[in-house]
Parts: sequence; structure tokens; C-alpha cells
Amino acid sequence: METFGPWQLEALIAVGGLGEIWRARRLGLPDAVALKRLHTHLARNDEGLAQFTLEQRLATTLPRHVNVVHATEAGDVDGRPYVAMELAPGEDLRRIVAPPATKAVAHPPPVMLTRARTLAIVEAACHASAHLHAHGWVHGDINPSNLIVDDSDHVTLIDLGIARAIGEAGAVRGTHAYMAPEQVRGEPWTEATDVFALGVVLWELVTGTRLFHRGPPWLSMAAVVEAPAPPIADAALDTVVQAALHKDPAQRPRSPTELASRLRST
Repeated sequence: METFGPWQLEALIAVGGLGEIWRARRLGLPDAVALKRLHTHLARNDEGLAQFTLEQRLATTLPRHVNVVHATEAGDVDGRPYVAMELAPGEDLRRIVAPPATKAVAHPPPVMLTRARTLAIVEAACHASAHLHAHGWVHGDINPSNLIVDDSDHVTLIDLGIARAIGEAGAVRGTHAYMAPEQVRGEPWTEATDVFALGVVLWELVTGTRLFHRGPPWLSMAAVVEAPAPPIADAALDTVVQAALHKDPAQRPRSPTELASRLRST
């Protein structure tokens, strides 16, 4: 097994734009964590280092919330920063609703969740993003891969890697098919930016299909800006979904808390 400073790296969980995430244990201690370390090639990149440093600070100082990942510590090994986070139980929502291929089933069908389960998961994600907003931050990358769901449907929002202060503009960042139109245009992010992403997740859970994914990133981003969301069969729910997916952020529910309230009323 590879070691990284005081950490024993057990298994690679995921690789992202900023870094790689490992299941790891501090040498001599029993509990596993999700250890994210900056890519080697970004350790001397000012922009990448600044963004990772922001993630370290946010993950370790943000007050705890039951639906948001929390970091146990942050540090540096030979000039390569890392952040150790509690290992959220369960698996990501993408794998739950779109199981990976196996030898037995090459193209497994999507898993359709019940209406009640769908709304419970999205409402929990709303609470998570509202917690970030209450402390001045927009997540900016809410998508099924960043929502960990356990057997009792407890939801944990992970990956604060591209979080940005409310009202801040900057480089175009995000998961292309879940970015809000203002993200695509490089405009300031607001609470409504995360509301849009929550609307995309909700639409996809209800329909079992992808909404704005078009393959190449530029086509997906063009769809985000231009393509309407086809209506869903549940009329009451469709009204809420369409509001969350409005291209104009001023026309969306003002916050995830308002979106959750509207969902409860359907």
C-alpha cells in the first residue's frame, strides 16, 4: 500500500479536476477517512493551489451540518496539500440510479426511485446547500455524483472544490450538464445557481434520463443555456421543477429552502 506522509492509502475512490480522493487511514489509527490530495502538477500552479487551499479552509471551518461532508483535518506533505474528510456512508446517487455495467448485465436499466424517496433525497440536498448559503458560499457543483446516499436515504453533499462566495464571478467551473446558465456565462453565482442544479437532479430522478448532457462539454453547456426542460407527467411537481430550471435566476425559487418548501406542498 502507498503511504502519504502519516497516511496509508488503501483504495482510490475518485479522481477530479483538482485532486484525487483516497480511502485512507492515519497510521496507527482505526478509522478510515476520505483523503483528498491536490494533483502533483497543480501543487505549483497558483490558481489550483489557491482553490484547493480554499477548499481546505471551507471544509475545516464550516459549522457541522448533518447533510454536508465535514473535514477532520488539513495539512501538507512535501508541498502537496491534502484535506481529510469523514467518509460518508453509502454510495453516490449516480451509481444508485445508473448502476455500472457488469459481466452479467452489459447495459443495466436505470433505477427509478419512488416519488417519496426522490423528494426526500432532493429535500436533504436542499438543506445541505442552504447551510452553505447561510455561511456565504455557493456549492456550484451539485450533481448526482456529489450526493452520497446510504441505505436509510441519509444524504451527504460532498466536494467543496469549486465553492465560491455568494455574488462572486470568475472562471467558468462546474459539471457541464448541471451548471446554471449564469455559470456558463461566467456571471456571479447566487443561491439560485445551486437551485438550478437541484432542479436538474430532480428532473433526472423523476424521468430516469439525462436532461442537458450532450456529450462534448460545449454542447452540454449550450443546452443548459438554450434548451427547455421537457415537462414531466406529474403536473404539480412539474410546476416546481420548471421554476427551478428557469434560465433567469431571478425567476427561480430564491433559495434551496424555498425550493424544499414548494416540494413539500406538491
